[in-house]
Amino acid sequence: MIRFPAIFLLACLCATNLPAQAPAAAPPAAEAPAPATPANRVLRLGFKELGASGPLMLRGVEGSIGLPFSIRSDEVVVGAKLRMDYQYSPSLLEELSHLVVTLNDEVAATIALPKGQGMGNRREIDLDPRLFIDHNKLAFRLIGHYTYRCEDPTHSSLWLSLAQSGSLELTLAPLDLANDLRLLPNPFFDPRDQGALRLPFVFEEAPSPGMMKAAGIVASWFGGQASYRGASFPVRLEGLPAGHAVLFRRRPSPAGEAGPAIEVQAHPSAPGAKLLILSGADDEALQRAARALVFSNGAFSGPRVVITSENLPAPREPYDAPAWLPVDRPVRFGEVMALQDMQVRGYYPDVIRMNFRVAPDLFTWRSEGVPIDLKYRFTRLPFNKNSSLNISLNNNFIHALALNDPERREEEQEKLRLPVLDENLALREDVLFVPPYQVGGRNQMQFHFYFDIHKQGECQDSIPDNMRAMVDPESTIDFSSFPHYVALPNLAYFANIGFPFTRLADLSETAIVMPSSPAAAEVQMYLDLMGRMGEATGYPGFRHALTTADAVEEHADKDLILIGSHTSQPLFGRWAEHLALVEQQGVRRLRDPDKFLRSTYRWEEEDVQERPDPLGDVSFTGGGALAAAIAFESPLKSGRSAIAFYADQPRHLGSISQALNDPARISKFQGDWVIVRGDRVGHYQVAETYYSGSLPWLLKLRWWFTENPILLGVLSILLALLAAILAYRSLRRLAARRLATKK
Repeated sequence: MIRFPAIFLLACLCATNLPAQAPAAAPPAAEAPAPATPANRVLRLGFKELGASGPLMLRGVEGSIGLPFSIRSDEVVVGAKLRMDYQYSPSLLEELSHLVVTLNDEVAATIALPKGQGMGNRREIDLDPRLFIDHNKLAFRLIGHYTYRCEDPTHSSLWLSLAQSGSLELTLAPLDLANDLRLLPNPFFDPRDQGALRLPFVFEEAPSPGMMKAAGIVASWFGGQASYRGASFPVRLEGLPAGHAVLFRRRPSPAGEAGPAIEVQAHPSAPGAKLLILSGADDEALQRAARALVFSNGAFSGPRVVITSENLPAPREPYDAPAWLPVDRPVRFGEVMALQDMQVRGYYPDVIRMNFRVAPDLFTWRSEGVPIDLKYRFTRLPFNKNSSLNISLNNNFIHALALNDPERREEEQEKLRLPVLDENLALREDVLFVPPYQVGGRNQMQFHFYFDIHKQGECQDSIPDNMRAMVDPESTIDFSSFPHYVALPNLAYFANIGFPFTRLADLSETAIVMPSSPAAAEVQMYLDLMGRMGEATGYPGFRHALTTADAVEEHADKDLILIGSHTSQPLFGRWAEHLALVEQQGVRRLRDPDKFLRSTYRWEEEDVQERPDPLGDVSFTGGGALAAAIAFESPLKSGRSAIAFYADQPRHLGSISQALNDPARISKFQGDWVIVRGDRVGHYQVAETYYSGSLPWLLKLRWWFTENPILLGVLSILLALLAAILAYRSLRRLAARRLATKK
């Protein structure tokens, strides 16, 4: 990639990025208003936002650490400041020690470390805008020395700490990109942008269910694009926002056009901003445009395309979401991670992190664990008796593999005599089992190589500069031995991975029930949920049904999502006995959470949960703003799931969406009832338990006996009595036969 100075790049783009077509009827030059100049914006990126999980610790003679970040394709850096809070060891020699700041391997600043000033330092550095490119790396390196003689490279005096409060402040000038569909999803979502996606959706009229469904399809696609960043879709029913937006138009097709259209236009009142416009003659045409957009795979180009026909993908199979690990076969690590992310270098290497998602309904009861066939390589040292590979899952320690096993050393010496081209050279392999209770919907497995340092004496210690390690991409993890069977309701499954609705990635067995005349906040709640499920599966949910309370019985065989307030959603009153929280005529009724529920079994059907006595409840008036998520079994069909997103007023639904996009609060979504009040999230267990999935009959029999130990004991006694009776009768017959023979 060629690097251009910012000013030169800006000048070139402004000179070449002319409109592709002139307007059909331009006003006279004298009447044309002066074009507005796009305003620069200031972006502040804290070290935490750049990936620092805590203070940046630099240790050793040449300890270093880097923070990657990217610049949006529609912006260019025209100014940059780096702010640092740091402290360093008082033992460092100021003549030989300093902190080097680099940007994209170019030295941006060298900071002296004076003696006696190691605590409470603050520094602001201006960075040259010409050093910034598309993908950047801000790095810090400590050149530290504590003595003029030979040094111990791991001495405790060699350290510098950069506080997490540091930040990078960028002044960004907008670039006017071409009106070209080839750039999608840019600029509406830029993969280089590390912040959460906030993309307004605009409707020129009150949206019908069909128009909302088209918007939901597009939202699920953008949610999948945003991935871990999170996404929200504010709704405008009139007027345009000041930035990028998606506009839905229902209008007759011009003469000569055979179908709906997708186009990109410049924002009429916001310079540099773009509008993504989907238009069609009716709701079905709008949905065709939405489906064409999400399945275009970069095939569109130019400012406008007209959809003439479509060939939809085949229906998805259960549990085959592209973002989930397959559970019907062992999965190679190379399918989950890029090869460069599986390698580390240095004596203090970074942690190798493997992120993966898996269906949360795997039945792992009494299993040995999830098997992992782990293959790994590392640089061997002559003295590394305490070296190890530490393995964790979701920050929970699993296992430590010694890297200095004497038996393995002899085996590897034999391998070293093989030809150099042998791919199995110095490859180690271990089979370990992950405790099943540590596996959730979203997971991160961490591999941390620790290399022991052998102390040889004063002036003899050294650190090799060629330390390398990697996890082999042929390593596998295997979930294929676990059936799908899980107790519901559980909002943790939905909050983390959208289950059970995402069981089918295209949401073909999901129906979303909206108010008949939804407010903008209720439409946004629907779009935000579609974005989250698109992010959970990595696939647009274009086959979901969108309906109202009057037609909900038509979707009895689907899982249901209810959205609204107590005044706008009739089902909240109609299904009040199934909800933990309802409000009718200004009176709120709250069911009393019961933590002492006991499981029973009904042989002729499936596992159920029964209460000997009904729960109590309390009714009250007032109480302020309220928003809640309530999960329960669908009243329309046994075994189907339903989740109600309820608020006393539609505008308070936004607090649920914000909580679902907050990693700190999403962990609080548990049980079957969650209440959200600002930053506080409370969770409760109220509803009866039902089960989703099935078990092999032998495993189900074992499960039933475990859940009913008294019946197991009674059955064991009966079988023992039966065996005793049979044995007694057999012995009597043998005795009678023996006596008859003697006679």
